[in-house]
Amino acid sequence: MRRIVAIALLCVLAAGVAHAEILSSQFKGLAAASRELSSRIAPRESPIELARFLPAEDLDRLLGSWEGFGSEHNFRNGVPNTLNMVIWHATLSRFAAAIGESCTKPRLALHPRFQATLQKVCAWPADAARADAALQEFWLALMGYGAPEAEYAAWRDFFRTAYAGKPAAETVAAMTLAITLNPHFLLHQ
Repeated sequence: MRRIVAIALLCVLAAGVAHAEILSSQFKGLAAASRELSSRIAPRESPIELARFLPAEDLDRLLGSWEGFGSEHNFRNGVPNTLNMVIWHATLSRFAAAIGESCTKPRLALHPRFQATLQKVCAWPADAARADAALQEFWLALMGYGAPEAEYAAWRDFFRTAYAGKPAAETVAAMTLAITLNPHFLLHQ
């Protein structure tokens, strides 16, 4: 009887470990993040390639990528660690700076609808740019609908206070970086 209970307990523990492994988050990967951003803010004929913002060549493989041999394909380097977080931060900081600089001179090909949204927020710190409608439109354009409303509220409230007197390009870049580094954007859920 003890042996059956011990085996059953081991099976339950093994199932729990397997379940915990399934629930652990991994990066979407650079290609998937690029596709998501492109579908939300770029024209079809000019997709956004985040690889051009990498701090050095061939680092995309460290940010979560599919590799394979023959018919076998595995997702590698998707588990967050200190090295790939530094690479993600550097890459997304450069992307965010390009969005911020687009307030004055377009650095990226942007969809006209997102360009209009960006111009609203680029009036920062004017009241119209700080309005909930403008900020939510910007948030949803970059984040999509994958994050809970509480994430948006925390982001909005932070920027309304901490960046109240900052210039538009700096604020928009910081807003973009905060959205793209958010786990609801960067990780598989």
